Amino acid sequence: MFGGNKTMDDIPLEKLHELVKKRTNMQVIPGDQCASQSQSVPRTESGTRKVYVMRHGERIDFTFGSWVPYCFDEAGNYVRKDLNMPTSLPTRKPSLWQKDSPLTNVGRYQARLVGEGLKDAGVQIARAYCSPSFRCIQTATSVLEGLGLKATVPICIEPGLFEWLAWYQDGLPEWLTPDELLAADYNIDTAYKPLSSPGLLREHFHEKLNEFYCRNSNAAEEIIKSTEGNVLIVGHATTLDTCTRFIIGEKLRSTNDMARIMQKVSYCSLAVMESDGTTPSGDSEQAESTVKGHWKLAVPPCDPVTHTNNNRFDYKILLE
Repeated sequence: MFGGNKTMDDIPLEKLHELVKKRTNMQVIPGDQCASQSQSVPRTESGTRKVYVMRHGERIDFTFGSWVPYCFDEAGNYVRKDLNMPTSLPTRKPSLWQKDSPLTNVGRYQARLVGEGLKDAGVQIARAYCSPSFRCIQTATSVLEGLGLKATVPICIEPGLFEWLAWYQDGLPEWLTPDELLAADYNIDTAYKPLSSPGLLREHFHEKLNEFYCRNSNAAEEIIKSTEGNVLIVGHATTLDTCTRFIIGEKLRSTNDMARIMQKVSYCSLAVMESDGTTPSGDSEQAESTVKGHWKLAVPPCDPVTHTNNNRFDYKILLE
């Protein structure tokens, strides 16, 4: 599907978005690449500055399909219908969850496992940023919880980290506000001034692929230039590539290549950018000219999270 001489426009946007939903079957056997990587992973982090870029955890809509009509009563009250659904959700109009899916309980646990793995590897996080999608905010929260930093590292919500606008031609999600998130017990940095805004995103909903890469990359660059210490960025399947590709000195991918990469980025996948130590932190003009090409992808400090699909059980099969 992704080979040959097809152009960037050969794959419909709807089809490309569907590819994100597909699971990748992974085998870890003695001698394979995954196993050898795990054996060589260092358990203690070096002092070089790093940016940890991560996809969100398992989401409800990709797991259960059209869940909203079945999980809200006539009064708009949420009622969970599976143990892998959250016991409660922030109060909002039920239809708004259609475009802004929460995590499953498994998704939150996946993220916490990554946080615990980072903690075991001695990782220190100074700042945390994420897409305004609720699933990303939940993921960042659970990672910080696993790190033991939930109360001390507030999350900066950055709309510039949202996924490709071309997938939202019928309108962007209406995200929860910082005040609503604070009321729901999420530690949000209300003093943070976003680089972008929902209004600005809506003005560019005809975003092309190169514009999408530039938007995510620019957000990551500005985050790097305006901070010190290690940074956590939580976003979407594309984020691991769009927030690192230009910064490590690589060229824009085609739609086909991005689709191929997306299929291999499972829930809570983690990429790490490591500085070569030459990026200045003082003069902003100098920093802007040296961020790109002075970072490289590094081996993640903890193992990935791998698990199998578990279909919904119906006891009635025992009556057949």
